[in-house]
Amino acid sequence: MQKGPGVRTFFAFVLAIIILAMPAMAGSNQPNGAYGYITIDRTTPEKHLATFLAAVDRTELRMMAREWARNFYDAWLYPEISDQETAEIELLKKDVLDSMDLSGLPEWRRESAGLETAFMLWEILKAEGVTKNTAFRKMRDGLWVIPGTYIQVGTIGSGMRMGDVVFTADMVANVPSLYDAIVGTGNTQGFSPYRYFTETPGGLMPPRWAGVSQKLPAFLRWDFGSNTVFQWIIAVLILLAVLAISVAVGNIFRKRGLSWFAEAVTLGLLSLYATTIVIDQAGLSGSGATFMTLVFMTLFYGAMIVCVLIVGEWVGNWLSTGLMKSDKTFDTSIVHLATRIVSAMAALGIVIYGISAAGVPVYGIIAGFGVGGLAVALAAKPTLENILAGVILFLDGSIKVGDTIDSSPLSGTIEDIGMRSTRIRAQDGGLITVTNSELADKVIKNVSRRVTRPDGGSSTSAP
Repeated sequence: MQKGPGVRTFFAFVLAIIILAMPAMAGSNQPNGAYGYITIDRTTPEKHLATFLAAVDRTELRMMAREWARNFYDAWLYPEISDQETAEIELLKKDVLDSMDLSGLPEWRRESAGLETAFMLWEILKAEGVTKNTAFRKMRDGLWVIPGTYIQVGTIGSGMRMGDVVFTADMVANVPSLYDAIVGTGNTQGFSPYRYFTETPGGLMPPRWAGVSQKLPAFLRWDFGSNTVFQWIIAVLILLAVLAISVAVGNIFRKRGLSWFAEAVTLGLLSLYATTIVIDQAGLSGSGATFMTLVFMTLFYGAMIVCVLIVGEWVGNWLSTGLMKSDKTFDTSIVHLATRIVSAMAALGIVIYGISAAGVPVYGIIAGFGVGGLAVALAAKPTLENILAGVILFLDGSIKVGDTIDSSPLSGTIEDIGMRSTRIRAQDGGLITVTNSELADKVIKNVSRRVTRPDGGSSTSAP
């Protein structure tokens, strides 16, 4: 016999009353409203475990209630979240994340990956029969383990939270493999907060529109790389949209430099915003979130590098024009070389910062170049020689842009002296490119500096 709408409404009403009344049943004298019944205490392993389990239990209850409300009425949208519920969820999230040492994760991954780890760890503890009354065994000072398991906790050794007990960084790193071995990715019995968090668009609590994803065909909800096909489609569409919009903006401008600059600025801004959409709205998690975030970070920092190089070239041209107006004898190539060197150093700084932000210990790698520095220096020797040769050509004053030289086969008018090479326009219109080091070693006959002799003839000044 099927239950009628009245019976279903009655049970929904009872469940809502229970959820709202839980804080009051936990003790009316507790502070902080609905969150006050959880005592945050990490002074001992046992108290830390009780705090962690209580926080995740409460979070799971919120998830179950939200999904149950949508599923019960077979709704296309999730119900609205009140301000009080939002505040409680944020506090619970902070408590859950503070229960783990996330120093082994890059900063941009700590919230998303930390929540995934917490839910996997919670399911592992449930599968192992661990409760808030489970005792720990001390392995050494500042490190404890639950007997018969791989669950380890330790104390924080420095900082404002020194002495707090948390799940260790090694424990956090091993949680995914433990989850696969103990719980299993194919486990579908009961409500799984980890699967709900990773397979539902949005953050800890999915937005209203995320209910539509539950109405999609089954193949769009298949698991693929720790995410659903639906989530991957959203991520790929966002990536394609970012690239297409950037190219479209660049095509508005006819000048190549301005077009590249507009395209780079658009790409950088959209990539920065798209990362938030992919993680917070599409709900991409795990290795998928890491991959797509790195893709957008690469686009963002790459766009910044292009902008810096283009702006450096513009600044060089502007300075050269201004100095030429005030001093007709000024060599503009010096300004161009200086601005290019500054732009290249700024671009290198962006590369180093971007690699560091991605979680790669780039500063440690740079410090370790003391051993391999000789090999790097030898590999970069030709480039360094050309840069130094270009500086020497400027300081020596033997040539400058606009001079005509006759040092066969390098004969023609100098058009540009760059960081690595010099470009010479030959008399037949061809362009000759020669490295600065090679040009500096040659005997240069500067035809433009020929002087007139008293007898009406001419001679050529020394190079």
